[in-house]
Amino acid sequence: MPIRTEFHDSLPYIDRPPSPSSLAAAHGLIASSLDPNIILSPHPLLPDAPPNNFTHLIQSELDRIASASPISGIDLTRYEASPDNTADTTTLKAAYTNASYLTLRLQSLELLEQFGKNAWLLANSQLEEVLRQVEKEIVETKGMIEGVNRERKGVQERSRGVLEGAERGWREGVGGLVQVQVAVGEVEGLWRERLKAKGGG
Repeated sequence: MPIRTEFHDSLPYIDRPPSPSSLAAAHGLIASSLDPNIILSPHPLLPDAPPNNFTHLIQSELDRIASASPISGIDLTRYEASPDNTADTTTLKAAYTNASYLTLRLQSLELLEQFGKNAWLLANSQLEEVLRQVEKEIVETKGMIEGVNRERKGVQERSRGVLEGAERGWREGVGGLVQVQVAVGEVEGLWRERLKAKGGG
C-alpha cells in the first residue's frame, strides 16, 4: 500500500513571507504533534521488512563490523614458495598448490597487461556515456521544473488582483461584521437601560 501524502499548495509569489515568530510557533506545533520516536520507528503503512537470509560468511562479516573488530586478510604465506625441501606428501601437495597459484597469477598478469588497457578504456567510455545520459536527463528535468515554475508564477501574477481584492473584501466584511456586533451591543445596552428606567419609574 503506498503512503498517502497530502500536498498543500501555496502562493509564494503573492503571500507575504511568515515572520520568525510565526515560523517558530508553527515548528513548535508540528513538533508537539509528532511522535518523539518518529525517526526511529517505521511508518505504520510500510509493510514488514522481509527476513534476512544471510549466509554464514556474510553474517560473520556483519558481526565483525558490528563489533568493530579489525579485518583479517588472506594468509598469503600458503601461496609462497616454501624453503623447506622435505619430500613428504604434505610438503609436495603444498608445493603443487603454490606452483599452480603462481602459474595462474602469472597468466592473469600477462592477460591483464595485454587486454587490460583496452578493457579499462572501454569501461571508461561506457561510464562516460552513462554520465552524459544522466547529465542530459538532469538538464531536461531542470528545464521542466523551470517551465512549471514560470507557468505557476504567471498564473499567480495574473490572479494577484483577484486574490488581493478578495482579501480586501474579506477584511472589510469582517470589519463590518465587527462594527454591526458592536452596534447591536450598544443598542441592547440602551434598551436594557430604558427598561430599567421604566421599571424604576
